[in-house]
Amino acid sequence: MALYRDSDDKRVFVPKRGGGVSLNFGHPIAWAILVCTTIIPLAIVIGMTIAVLS
Repeated sequence: MALYRDSDDKRVFVPKRGGGVSLNFGHPIAWAILVCTTIIPLAIVIGMTIAVLS
């Protein structure tokens, strides 16, 4: 699945053809949303798992 990247498009959430929305990764806010909702929580879970199993 290709990422939608259009820096000329000022929308953060772009409608998809089949319904729903996707992030416009040409917009810096989309990267902040990805980091805050995916990468940081994943790092916390991995860190806590390592701490509990050690």
